[in-house]
Amino acid sequence: MNPDTPEKPGTSENSIVKQQIRECAVAHDVSQGSGVTYFQMAEPGMEGQWASVIWPRIQDFDFSVTLDLAAGHGRNTSKLKELAKEIYIVDVNQSCIDACRARFGDSLGACKFHYVVNDGCSLTGIPDQSITSLYSWDAMVHFDKLVVRRYVMEFARVLKPGGKAFFHHSNYGHVAPGADWRSNPGWRSNTTREFVADSVRDANLELLSQDLLDWGGNAFDAMTICRKAR
Repeated sequence: MNPDTPEKPGTSENSIVKQQIRECAVAHDVSQGSGVTYFQMAEPGMEGQWASVIWPRIQDFDFSVTLDLAAGHGRNTSKLKELAKEIYIVDVNQSCIDACRARFGDSLGACKFHYVVNDGCSLTGIPDQSITSLYSWDAMVHFDKLVVRRYVMEFARVLKPGGKAFFHHSNYGHVAPGADWRSNPGWRSNTTREFVADSVRDANLELLSQDLLDWGGNAFDAMTICRKAR
């Protein structure tokens, strides 16, 4: 985006990002009367997804200091706490952070928790080069590609040298690159794995793998793993 080029009202990158963050936040905020049914429905499927899809891909990560991005009500954090010494639980919704705090407290066993309400596209409040593993599952699939790109740039900042990120995102942009995410199957966004790969490289991160995820006859999702150089 050329800062010297005049923009039509409501069409700038910042406007698109802010609108999509707001829409996605409200859709998953139980304080707004939404989201609770989704979190309740999604929790029972976590064990199977972790065992068959997630863990085989991340079992070599260093989970010492882990960041769980867009944590919701903590179903992923519940698995990560068995592996990490510290977890930064990050979500745009205060209601989600409150639910996680009620669930996990300040610590459980050997794992300590930090809670961060963020702005939906950055990791302000997370120290530079502090994270050994960055994780996001079943959240970034809804994020506009411009939001995803901003997060990837932040991954490069917060990851320690040698640290890895695993994130689950949409590939639906191949089907409907400009569609309203809320009208797409499963609320999938306009992101593609190629766009994510380019963003990873632009952030000077090493792209380790990208796998398509087939939910019963389509490949609308993808999983990306990248690493910060030592």
